[in-house]
Amino acid sequence: MLSKAHRLTDNKEFQTIYRRGRYNSTALLAVNTLPNRLGITKVGVVVSKKAARKAHDRNAAKRKAREIIRLAFPKIKSGNNIIITLKAPAVTVEYASLEKDLLVALKRLGLINEE
Repeated sequence: MLSKAHRLTDNKEFQTIYRRGRYNSTALLAVNTLPNRLGITKVGVVVSKKAARKAHDRNAAKRKAREIIRLAFPKIKSGNNIIITLKAPAVTVEYASLEKDLLVALKRLGLINEE
C-alpha cells in the first residue's frame, strides 16, 4: 500500500488534474497527470459505477492498480499528481494485462524513468 503522503484524497486536487493536466488512454484505462510543487508523486485510482456495478468488483480493480503502482513507484518520476481511471474491461482482465497497459500509458506521458 502506498503511504498516505503518496495518495490523492482531496476532490479539489482531482478536479484540478482533470481540468489542467495531460491525458493518455489505452483500451483498459485512462491516465491524467499534472506536475506538483511538492517533489513527491501522488496517485489516485478511480473506477466508476458504470465500469463495475458492484463495490467489491470496483475495489478489487483498484487494489490491482494500486499494487502495480506500488511496485513501479521507484521508476516513476517524482513531483507529479497522477489519476488512473479504470474502464469497464479492466475490471475483468488479468493482472498482467492491466500492468502492461498502465506502464504503457505512463511511458507515453513521460512519467517513467528510463534506466
